[in-house]
Amino acid sequence: MIALLIALACSPLVHALDQINISFTRPQNTPYFVGQPEFNIDAEEFNTVILKIKSAKSGAARLFWATNFDPQMNQPKSIWFFFDQSNDFQEYAFNLRTQSGYWAGYVGQLLVYPENGPAGIEVAPAQAVVGNLGTNIGSGWREFWGPRGRLVIGSTINTIQSTNLFGRPIFSYIYWFLGMIAVGFLGFEIYSSSRSKGSDWRLIWQKTGQAVVLSLLACWVLLEVSSLFTNFLMFKDDLKYLGKDQRSKLTIANTGDFYPFMEFCQANIPPEAKFDFRIPPIYNDIKAIYYLYPRELSTTEADYLVVYDKAVEPELSRKYLPWKAFRAQALIMRAK
Repeated sequence: MIALLIALACSPLVHALDQINISFTRPQNTPYFVGQPEFNIDAEEFNTVILKIKSAKSGAARLFWATNFDPQMNQPKSIWFFFDQSNDFQEYAFNLRTQSGYWAGYVGQLLVYPENGPAGIEVAPAQAVVGNLGTNIGSGWREFWGPRGRLVIGSTINTIQSTNLFGRPIFSYIYWFLGMIAVGFLGFEIYSSSRSKGSDWRLIWQKTGQAVVLSLLACWVLLEVSSLFTNFLMFKDDLKYLGKDQRSKLTIANTGDFYPFMEFCQANIPPEAKFDFRIPPIYNDIKAIYYLYPRELSTTEADYLVVYDKAVEPELSRKYLPWKAFRAQALIMRAK
């Protein structure tokens, strides 16, 4: 009886631990959504995250996370995915344990960063769960057809990444598949020949080779379909640049009014000056270094502080004064 009462008392707790709810909000003037779990996520147990996204247009996004091992949001601790245009919230399941070795320890925060800005996008409360067959299949399907190896946003043209399945390049599965076909057909042909009058090894090897070649062709067709899908996505993504001048293209390629703000900084900060910045991380902070060259980034001897939709620490407010404003929360500060 006592054991039964203890089990009944604990059952709500066990049920509550089947998932961890994650609330998402978009901080003011930021191009991303921040997810805060109700308590830290044990990455070993809760290997799957289910996002719910509603968007006025399709696009690509990154899911970042911060752990007790590394509390910073950065590229290694992220996955890249496509989301669809929808009038209602759609679910996107990701088995992060298989897709990334950095899903480890305790996860205290998540972040969804849409590549083309957050306009028209809503992120509903999400869940961290223990994955099952359904979520694993959905995660693998989305991973295979996802942006990795398809788009060059945030990547480099010098390498072409293969599509992944459960965190491994698809070719590793193809090699195993072809090896199993070869061994399987060879064993079947040997067994069939042993039951007949004699073994014709030349015929056995020929049939096995034919099976392997046909299987290889089937894999090649699958990869060609994947490649054609990549080309279609790149063509569709490039249509927004059609007929635009260089400045318009750069404006479109950046989030919000970030590139016009960079032009504002270029016009007002002398080329020989040193600058520091307070810009939300992930992409814009890196781009600022490129756009403002030959101006030198310095965190100790900067003449100017570039501020774009990010708070300035009190100690820096005592060191720099507002100088020229592009708009509210986007300005240049100058050292006193």
